[in-house]
Amino acid sequence: MKNSYSVALAVLLAGYMAIHQVQGQSFVNPISDLADPFITYYNGYYYYTGTTGGNISMRRSTTLEGLKAAPLQVMFTPVGGQPTHFYWAPEMFRIDNKWYIYFSASLSTSTNDMRTWVLENTAPDPMAGTWVFKGRIYDASNDLWAIDGTVLNLSGTNYFIWSGVDYNANIDKPQRLYIARMSDPWTLVPGRTLLSSPTLPWENNGSVNEGPEVIKKNGKVFLLYSANGCWTPDYRLGMLSMNDNLDPMNAGNWYKHPNPVFQSNAPVAAYGPGHHFFFTSPDDSEDWFAYHATTNSSGACDASRTTRAQRITWNSDGTPNFGVPVETGTKQQAPAGEVALPVGSPIANGIYKIIVQSSNKPLDVAGCSVERGANVHQWEEGDVDCQKWHIQATNDGYYTITSLQGGMVLEVANCSNANAANVQMWAPNGADCQKWSFVAVGGGFYRIVSKQSGKALDIQFGGSNNGANLQQYDYLGNNQQHFRLDDLGTEEAMVPGVYRIISKQSQLAMDLAGCNTGNGTNIAQWTWLNNNCQRWSVEDTGDGYFMIRSLESGRVLDVPSCSTLPGANIQQWDAFSNDCQKFSIQPVSNGFYSIINKSSGLAVDVNGCSTSLGANIQQWTYWGGDCQLWKFERVGNPSARTAHRETNKETAMQRETTLSLNVFPNPTDDYIQISGYPGDHGVEAILYDALSREVARWNTTPNRQNKLDVSGAYPGIYLLRVKNRGTTTSHRVVIR
Repeated sequence: MKNSYSVALAVLLAGYMAIHQVQGQSFVNPISDLADPFITYYNGYYYYTGTTGGNISMRRSTTLEGLKAAPLQVMFTPVGGQPTHFYWAPEMFRIDNKWYIYFSASLSTSTNDMRTWVLENTAPDPMAGTWVFKGRIYDASNDLWAIDGTVLNLSGTNYFIWSGVDYNANIDKPQRLYIARMSDPWTLVPGRTLLSSPTLPWENNGSVNEGPEVIKKNGKVFLLYSANGCWTPDYRLGMLSMNDNLDPMNAGNWYKHPNPVFQSNAPVAAYGPGHHFFFTSPDDSEDWFAYHATTNSSGACDASRTTRAQRITWNSDGTPNFGVPVETGTKQQAPAGEVALPVGSPIANGIYKIIVQSSNKPLDVAGCSVERGANVHQWEEGDVDCQKWHIQATNDGYYTITSLQGGMVLEVANCSNANAANVQMWAPNGADCQKWSFVAVGGGFYRIVSKQSGKALDIQFGGSNNGANLQQYDYLGNNQQHFRLDDLGTEEAMVPGVYRIISKQSQLAMDLAGCNTGNGTNIAQWTWLNNNCQRWSVEDTGDGYFMIRSLESGRVLDVPSCSTLPGANIQQWDAFSNDCQKFSIQPVSNGFYSIINKSSGLAVDVNGCSTSLGANIQQWTYWGGDCQLWKFERVGNPSARTAHRETNKETAMQRETTLSLNVFPNPTDDYIQISGYPGDHGVEAILYDALSREVARWNTTPNRQNKLDVSGAYPGIYLLRVKNRGTTTSHRVVIR
């Protein structure tokens, strides 16, 4: 066991190293406003494009967060004889040291005439040089309706994969996936192969297979596609796969997976996620994907769709794990290797309340809405995300102001220059009417000025009433135009030291279960007892990550066997400084942090979002819930070990039982089982939705093969409470 002297020395050294540390970056979804997103990272920049409807346009930024403020630049506008309508889903590839953009468009005003087209650019920078129209790319033996083309390179051969129809150029349903060889970047070898049709029970709402994209890993090719109509909440991702040494033109080499792999997450209002694209982190160590989703619970194929991004992890069988859509407005760790975000003056990047001087009330998103066009006004202060704002410097001396409630940004409606123009929430698009400067006016107050109009934020009529509207107006120097910024958590990097680590969800402390000092001991949550089993030394590893070491045992937090599976326990183990023992600790809001494992990319999480004593600490896909947020509070380092809290056998037995139950499979789409309950006793299991409403209840017998049917539940995150012999445990279940 490490003694107090060695712990203190390690903390001192870690503090020194922190001075030289390069901290990881963060970002907040949505990152932009376009549907059908494409992102690639090349030569120091993310390049981003998507559906505009009338041209090909692009943004670029050195960070994902920076895409919010990046202007959308037009790369190509049609001229005579070129397609003029419905510019959909552009994708850009570098082939033979040239850039190619593949997009869908029509020569008429009918979507029944959609075809796929190609642009070429020989410049090293795709936002420089000239994009040359190369014409249509199609299968000459099947010249039919076609959209959403993408490129697969396998064993030195390029293949084109798209969504098309079987025989009639004027009928665009059902949509199927096809593949053909490419003889050059704008020409297909005649003769296509059908890969997928919308035949599975969960992909028949609209008869659509579209948006094919490929990612290669672990000796396999994975082809992900969007199923169902984009106008439905059932829009979701399905998957085909094959070994990468086989011929992709042979349909028999592909296996179609029977269940969707990514779909709506109702508890966080993310509906119809799909039409994705894969990209890698700047240092090539991580796999990511961008996709669009809507907040419309009925589904939507309109401008309500926004671009979101999140990391892919990999299952033990080599298949990708996409998790569930992350809540918009929640900070995520940015892809590994990103450069630092811009730093502004006079305001530090961080999370603030914006208080009106004339009323002493905060700016508030009306109704706590997450929709585009939501109004902004002043309101009575409360501890709600719709009164909290991410303020982030851009690279031009201005700031974006983003609501924690949904991730929309503050803008002047219609980019107006007029006095009394309304100020509202909108999806980030890089426009100057979404950028703001802060000018000190004395007394700790600022005027907040639109880059677009040069006018100041202003509370209409200067009243103190709840609901007084936010607008822009010529600066008059009065208190209704002055704002105080109450700091709720600037971008303060984690500082090495000794902490107690408290769950936001339960207010319980991270705890070494049973004060056991052995390798493999689980980590749980428990009432703060002021002992070394609940004290943790946070130690900088010199690469932007930390190890978290128990003062009781001298061992560190560890993911067993470097598992990438959601639900894997967090344990303690001898320190080897491998990636399974390294964690990114990022500020999120109100002094809370996310803790993300470097190896798996998953978040340290309380099992089932439980508030119970002894609930297990695990890793899970990051979605920004309170059970994934932690407060680090500095504590002293006692010179003597505090006595163990286990004073009777019954309490110890109850804690052991609490940690032993297993709920599987998870995620699931049809049933769940519970194992690990002792003796001949059955259990009572109750399933609750995100609003704490009971969905189902079961009383199981001791037969371990009992299956609890959840096939009728809507996809999303649920809480399963299991009662056994007077003990209740909680488990989060993802139903796909």
